[in-house]
Amino acid sequence: MIFGYVRVSTKEQNIERQTDVLSACDKIFIDRVSAKSADRPELNAMRQQLRDGDTVRVKSVDRLARNTQDLLALLAEMTGQGVNVEFIDNKMIFDNQPTSKFMITLLGAVAELERSFIRQRQSEGIAIAKQKGRYKGRPVSDNALKAQKLITEKLSGKLSLTDTEIMQLSGIKHAQFYRIKKGIK
Repeated sequence: MIFGYVRVSTKEQNIERQTDVLSACDKIFIDRVSAKSADRPELNAMRQQLRDGDTVRVKSVDRLARNTQDLLALLAEMTGQGVNVEFIDNKMIFDNQPTSKFMITLLGAVAELERSFIRQRQSEGIAIAKQKGRYKGRPVSDNALKAQKLITEKLSGKLSLTDTEIMQLSGIKHAQFYRIKKGIK
């Protein structure tokens, strides 16, 4: 059986770019989650169905895993079961042979390097935007603003509520409450 695997990081991303090249597959599994973890619902479902002689087709290496360690673990598991793994963009099929292991390590390292470059460019862009006053970070929620006001009043002695009561009134959780309180002190 030929299985296709598709992954997009967000619901807004288009899956057609990947599904078009996998149209000949018997079954396609689609995850709409980040690849930060190898524990993904559709990937896990596909892994449970794999049998000796099956093939898994993926458009590119980074769709299967974001870091070399996860990639090698997934490939070792699949090829160890007698499953071939095919990456369309690289026109490569991987099995449990030493040359396949070498090539996939190399491709995985390149994908991981590319991801770190993206993160670095993003950080540099944010730093420049902050210098120009265009980056404000995540907006503060109304609940957090309400909690901040109540905590300030409590600390100044104008209000006699417990920490738990302030959390309930403002609708924030324990960790956020103490983060706000620490920032005020």
